[in-house]
Amino acid sequence: MPKIGLLSILFLLLNCSSSLDLQNSYPRTNPDEDRGLLLVPNQLIPPSSFKSIQLYRKSNVNNPPIITLNKNEKLVLEFDELTSLSGQFRVRFEHFDPNWNPSNIPEIWYIDGFNELTVSGGEMNTLSKPSYFHYKTEFPNRQLDFLFSGNYMLHVYDYSSNIKLFSLPFFVTEQVGELTSKIETIYNSGSSFAAIDQLFSNYKYPDEVEFPQFELSFEFIQNRFWGNSIKTKTFDITTPGKIRFYTLRENSFSSSFDFIPLDLSDLNINLDKIEDWQPEFIPPRIILERDILNFSASPSLQFRSTYGNIETDRRSRYAEVYFRLVSGTLNTQNSKLYVAGDFNSWRITENSKLIYDNELDLWTTKLIMKEGNYRYKYFRNTEGLDDINIIPINDTITNQTQEYMSFVYYKDPIKIYHRLLSTGVFRSRK
Repeated sequence: MPKIGLLSILFLLLNCSSSLDLQNSYPRTNPDEDRGLLLVPNQLIPPSSFKSIQLYRKSNVNNPPIITLNKNEKLVLEFDELTSLSGQFRVRFEHFDPNWNPSNIPEIWYIDGFNELTVSGGEMNTLSKPSYFHYKTEFPNRQLDFLFSGNYMLHVYDYSSNIKLFSLPFFVTEQVGELTSKIETIYNSGSSFAAIDQLFSNYKYPDEVEFPQFELSFEFIQNRFWGNSIKTKTFDITTPGKIRFYTLRENSFSSSFDFIPLDLSDLNINLDKIEDWQPEFIPPRIILERDILNFSASPSLQFRSTYGNIETDRRSRYAEVYFRLVSGTLNTQNSKLYVAGDFNSWRITENSKLIYDNELDLWTTKLIMKEGNYRYKYFRNTEGLDDINIIPINDTITNQTQEYMSFVYYKDPIKIYHRLLSTGVFRSRK
């Protein structure tokens, strides 16, 4: 065989081997076993080595990932990679419809500039193990801007192999028209006679909307859980220039959804939630106080980020955190229990599944987490890992303060894509 042919085959084999090694270096959970309140269709979950992922509107980490078209607002993406070597990544953007299917419109329609950001030169942590690099980038910028409103997804790739690592949803809104919303709390109507929040919105639409009953669509979201939205087709157009849309009673949100606060802002025994701190291990171990069903949740929390308020200082540390739950009357033979929160993007996975300890009469699990402030809660599943059977375990049947968002979409009759005309935020009261 000619020498050039042997060299070509060798080159291909080396490339294939390198690519396989890179794929194996990013282990991830089985997507078929992964559920979550934040996950939307076509979203890729990150490999286990990527932690503390955040996406928010610049100026406050608690801002939702929503910017207004042509307003010079920016989004901030931050994440850590648990590794001892600095990496390089590329970020690309894709437009989606309200159901999170690709819009199938030309990229040059919705992107002004080059559809790629390069993220490199991460900041390495100091002193503590495990080692990690922290990365941060902002967009839009001079090289890239968005021309259309609507649902978007950013995709993060490894720069050298072009392996897609993870994706995150965000929104670009036009904020046109007038959108107002209210909540009617209805008692003894939900599961186990709990209260529900029925949502009502009024929208004064712009003149370009000629047939609101066909061209407009609506969505409600509770507590920024993008993957757990309610799309409603119930509306009233009797008032000219306005449309009233709302959720049905049988398809509304629970008003008793609550959270357990977790303060890990400093990893030491002095924090209320920490029972034991074991710094001699790598990573260090934290044993949390037992959570007791019906006694652990807080009626209100001061932070609203769905990713938690994570420490970003180079001295911030990761720890192996042990959760422990006293489940009370829950069936310990048939129930499957999980913990989910800001620290794992509210995902219900096999990694977050609790194991029942007969001797201690406790449900336990452990997760790798960074210093910061978080919210979490427990979920149960009685039949299998299926969205339909995943039920949040609320500590109370009384109504709690909830944050809601309303979204109004308009299917452009000329370019045939869904614009996001307006978003609104409103809250219930205890």
